[in-house]
Amino acid sequence: MTDDNDDGESPIDRALNLGPINQTYSKTISNIIGGARDDSADEDFTFARANIREVIENGTDAISKLAIIAEQSQNPRAYEVLAKLMDTVANASKELLDLQEKIQIIDKANIPRDEESRNQVTNNLFVGSTHELQKMIENMKNRTVK
Repeated sequence: MTDDNDDGESPIDRALNLGPINQTYSKTISNIIGGARDDSADEDFTFARANIREVIENGTDAISKLAIIAEQSQNPRAYEVLAKLMDTVANASKELLDLQEKIQIIDKANIPRDEESRNQVTNNLFVGSTHELQKMIENMKNRTVK
């Protein structure tokens, strides 16, 4: 299948009326997404922590009020609700501690341990021909030998 159009546009692009991707637009989107990832972790932690603390505070107030009601009414259902509320507040306290541990783990993971870990390359991709790759490897060998 030959392409009669020499403007670099593929047949799929023409069929779907797609234009070339603006590189600046693509970079801007990458920067926004990268910034959102950095900022949102701290904001999410703060938001989740505030919500859990509010649940604990409101639950504690409700427990004291419900304890008075349960004692005065001597109704088994009131004691059951009181026990369930106490369990919920205890679970919220555990979640608050778990959240704190998780954010500490994330903070530790974001801090480089030493200078070597900052410069360490985990995944590397070479784009070029095998001839160029062989030249590059030879140059690297020659530099290490000297």
